[in-house]
Amino acid sequence: MIAELFAWWRIDCLPAAGRLGYRREAAALVVRHRRLRRHWADHLARTRAALLVSARQAAEALDAPKRGWVMGAGLLHDVPLDDLLDCFERIDLVDVAFAPAARDAVRRYPGRVACVMQDVTGLIADPARDPRAAMPPLPGDAWCASVNLLSQLPLLPCGAWLRQGMAEPEVERRGRAIQQAHVDALQQAAHACLIIEYAQTHPPPGPADMLLLPDLPARLAASGWLQHDTWHWPLNPAGETELPEGRAMQAWSR
Repeated sequence: MIAELFAWWRIDCLPAAGRLGYRREAAALVVRHRRLRRHWADHLARTRAALLVSARQAAEALDAPKRGWVMGAGLLHDVPLDDLLDCFERIDLVDVAFAPAARDAVRRYPGRVACVMQDVTGLIADPARDPRAAMPPLPGDAWCASVNLLSQLPLLPCGAWLRQGMAEPEVERRGRAIQQAHVDALQQAAHACLIIEYAQTHPPPGPADMLLLPDLPARLAASGWLQHDTWHWPLNPAGETELPEGRAMQAWSR
């Protein structure tokens, strides 16, 4: 509890996002990352490698962008910033909450790294909006990356809608619309990378895997995305929770 309070105090957060619990969630993730660093090391390395493969492909293209726009980068745990700066002149770290590591990167690379405090759903300030129309447009001149973000985007908005008494089917519809709007926006980028938690997993003899984004891989492949890596993330290893669980991860680029 004391560690999370200290982490919470050091995190900068969009005020409206903080009221929904994003600052608390970010602080908890900082502490868990510190505690589970050994268990998460391969997942973080594979995430960084997937981002770098996509970024280098974009940097070698005829229409190579000069800018990277990395969504979900506020804690900087899984972003290979130094290597990305070899690919682009500028990197924008985009999130609603930023840990000290991200702020330190801005000071270390003045004019080349920026923290962009932005709600990529567009719903935190106005949750009554249609999720399909609320998402801010992505910069047209950038390589755009979404890092372990897609399955998380609906969680806190949907929780708020449920507490307000919205019917569960409508909440589920809005949650799916948030995710689809995010994918649609990435589809418009000239170069993009999407790293997703595809399924929730449990070691035997636990429950069967639960698909989190069941139709997405087929839709991505049909839209010209290329899957270039898969791996397993032991999100909650034995001893962390009563029932150990992980995530089946996929990395896609276009």
